[in-house]
Amino acid sequence: MKYFYTLLIFIFASSTLISQNLHDDSNAVSPLNESNGTTGWSGLAERFSEATDVQNGAFSIRAVSTATDGRTLDYNFNAVVGQEYVIRIWAKIGTLTSPTVSPAFAVWSGMSGFNVTPITSTTWTEYVFNVTATSTNPRIRIYTSNYPFRLVAGNTIYIDNVSITALDNQAPTSPSNLVATATTETTTNLSWTAATDNVTVTDYEVFQEGVSIGFTGGNTTFEVSGLAPETTYNFTIAAIDAAANSSVQSNSVSVTTLALPDTEAPTVPTALIANNITTTSVSLN
Repeated sequence: MKYFYTLLIFIFASSTLISQNLHDDSNAVSPLNESNGTTGWSGLAERFSEATDVQNGAFSIRAVSTATDGRTLDYNFNAVVGQEYVIRIWAKIGTLTSPTVSPAFAVWSGMSGFNVTPITSTTWTEYVFNVTATSTNPRIRIYTSNYPFRLVAGNTIYIDNVSITALDNQAPTSPSNLVATATTETTTNLSWTAATDNVTVTDYEVFQEGVSIGFTGGNTTFEVSGLAPETTYNFTIAAIDAAANSSVQSNSVSVTTLALPDTEAPTVPTALIANNITTTSVSLN
């Protein structure tokens, strides 16, 4: 049997980071697609890719206020209305032109569950927000200073290691149309119609008589081997998504393996005798 005993913890952790992080621009604060730039981020503050003060990787973003109300740093992402998201941002205070300046996460739009959150530390700190999208293009906004200092240049904040992850509590649909083909004395090939999910299906688990026998690595086919000849087996399939939600198992397919080919010769006949012998015939027994 081709058992695909991949470590699920690794699969799910990797899949979650890769497929669900909606902060997918290539820039200085991307944990998966880091580059020396600020692509995807906008706002009225001046934006710089920073290489000397970082929380993760080689770069961070430094936002600096201007004297013309340039104090905002914005990011928009594509969302599903009603979907819950976990937004993680590492941030710290940089240079402040006044000790009473208060940088903050504020005036977010297109999502519920957000509360204004001051940035209070001069060391890297992770800020975590659990929100629900109310529009298809929510906006994250960060201020370098509060309202009284909106026309002050030089207030600075740093951000890094940003992730926007869908909180997935929905299991995939069940795989369907499971069939077995090319059955031999010891093997059979399973195939089925792919399941669907609100985020993504990452793997399929194969069950033989209700017991897990392996994972397909996302493929919708699986070769089972090591079976006994002339034996009946029942198989089902479950779909698994990036958040480790497992579907209801598929329809069951019953497979009876073939008999082994007969390669054993008969025994040698014994006690051969001849009788009723004539000039032209003989009877053998």
